[in-house]
Amino acid sequence: METRRKFIKKTAAFSLGGVLTNWALKTYGTDKHGELLPMRKLTRNGEMVTAFTLGGYHAAKSFNDKQIEALIERSIELGVRFFDNARVYHRGVAEEYYGKYLTPKYRDEIFLMTKGIKRSKKEALQELQESLKAMKTDYIDLWTIHTISSFEDVDNRMENGILDAYFEAKEKGLVKNIGFSCHTNPKVALYFLDFLDKRGLQFDTCQCPVNVCDASFESFQNQLLPELLKKEYGIIAMKTMAGGGIIGRRFDLTPNSFADEDIKDITQLAPITFKQLHQFVYSYPVSTLCSGCETVEELEQNIKVLKNLQKMPESEMQSLVKIAEPFAGKYAEHYKRVME
Repeated sequence: METRRKFIKKTAAFSLGGVLTNWALKTYGTDKHGELLPMRKLTRNGEMVTAFTLGGYHAAKSFNDKQIEALIERSIELGVRFFDNARVYHRGVAEEYYGKYLTPKYRDEIFLMTKGIKRSKKEALQELQESLKAMKTDYIDLWTIHTISSFEDVDNRMENGILDAYFEAKEKGLVKNIGFSCHTNPKVALYFLDFLDKRGLQFDTCQCPVNVCDASFESFQNQLLPELLKKEYGIIAMKTMAGGGIIGRRFDLTPNSFADEDIKDITQLAPITFKQLHQFVYSYPVSTLCSGCETVEELEQNIKVLKNLQKMPESEMQSLVKIAEPFAGKYAEHYKRVME
């Protein structure tokens, strides 16, 4: 394997215009529960998913059964068919809520994703069985390696056979597609892709940050998205509001050392609206936008943007990036890390 430094030098920044040339196509449809949200291609074999995904962490955050059931039911009514989760979310409780309120009624109509945090083959396959049991399903539509965080993390997971676990689960039909997520630095994701390339392997999807601040600091949009598009990966956009950092909110993982006043709401301090924050992300060639909604009201507000979506001109996107640039980095994007 070539040195990390040598590999990193091969990755160059990619212009916004270049990324936009392959904007994801959308289609519409219905099922027995009603009209679907716009659909975009996720996988190389042409599988389509709704362009909005309900994030499992925030959906379960209230630990209020009635509120969570109402959020799931309203999602279905509004045409959402892609549902995200992870075994680690609320120590498995988030998956149990899906097993209680989502899959018993809607399994055949939804695209179900969960993520695994374990770092060895044996532990990962055991974790997958726990996810299947918790969500009361025989298979997962998309199983994702959760948050690869550093070069060493990639090396350690590979040495412990994590790839064998994911490809074996896919071969056995326990999962239909496999993916990975990364939020610390795009160089880590590129390092992982290089590892796969050298072995002639491919995953199906990548979940990564896409937002107005990203382009100005350790940018996934500029560095990673072009490679994902070239390799025909489905792109699941997350951190579209930087976990709340863009709108002045603390997140569970926001460092305690950050003062509240350091986390700025750029919609109050700059000419950027909530609608533009999501419209900006949808105007990239992402397959879906995964949003952490905690209430029905937040869900409806988010979906309203998608239902009335028009592609944002590149000039407007560039303008928003420039406006957001002073806010990018440490406080807005606290989940990122600078790598060598």
